[in-house]
Amino acid sequence: MSGKEVTQHTWPFRSLLFTPGHKPDWIRKATRYDPDAVILDLEDAVPPDLKASARPAVKEGITYLKSAGIGAFVRINPFDKGGADDVVEIMTPGLTAICLPKLANQGQIRELSEILAYAEGKAGIPRGTVDIVAIPETAEGLCDIRLLASASPRVKSVMSAIIDRVSDDVVFTGDTAVAAGFIPTKEGLEQVYLTSKMCMESRAGGAMYPMATIIGTKIGDDDATRKIAARIKATGFTGCACIHPSHVAIANEYFRPSVKEVVFAAGVLNAMKDAQAKGLWAVNFKGIMIDQANVEIAQRTIAEARRHGMTTPELR
Repeated sequence: MSGKEVTQHTWPFRSLLFTPGHKPDWIRKATRYDPDAVILDLEDAVPPDLKASARPAVKEGITYLKSAGIGAFVRINPFDKGGADDVVEIMTPGLTAICLPKLANQGQIRELSEILAYAEGKAGIPRGTVDIVAIPETAEGLCDIRLLASASPRVKSVMSAIIDRVSDDVVFTGDTAVAAGFIPTKEGLEQVYLTSKMCMESRAGGAMYPMATIIGTKIGDDDATRKIAARIKATGFTGCACIHPSHVAIANEYFRPSVKEVVFAAGVLNAMKDAQAKGLWAVNFKGIMIDQANVEIAQRTIAEARRHGMTTPELR
């Protein structure tokens, strides 16, 4: 990477690309797909006999991603399978967050927070720097999402999965589906309650950036991926975790304001400014009534568009 200063991605992250932690070349190649962050995986994507030896590669990967301005998340193993050692050995400047899988209760998050504080201190990193992404893949954890989200100020996100059905003959599941007991369908009605609950309870607990993983879409089927991404956004998630690189561009597209949304937001702000100059705090804009609540939403839309380098209309 060049020696020039780069801008670091921050919350909310639109796209996170999973990459096996034991494959340094894959970690470096991940940057070419322009994800906001990379999830360096020490859990399911790494063979058991390579997990310990993958930690140095993950640590080097974090440094590389930092130099590229890309967030570095690490999915560690559960504590009974070496998760604490994962944290201590990969701690280095540039680590954005630890993803804790198979979560069941608050105690596990509190334990992780204590381990992080120790590891940060040992590495000379200010305490509280590294965030937590909670991944409740147990029935108990799925029932107690608000408690998980509020267990530590470090918890910025609760992550779930939206699972597609490849075909009538092929059913692709995952830990969340097994824990909750549902069978994925194309329509996804069986997942609506759980994913809506996750978004609401994540925010209620203070984790304002719930995210979902795209699972089960056939590689190369961009239409199916777009439908899942649209469903993820409509449900209330703020970003996508992507298992395949081809999903990243779609996630980046969906999790930023569209041009139409930006134009509409600018129109709302200009219309309300004109109205307020006349002493009015509600006005008819394009056939709908808008007021101060709409102004605040429009301001957030414009700010998010600018954060992603989008051109915005002139505001009066």
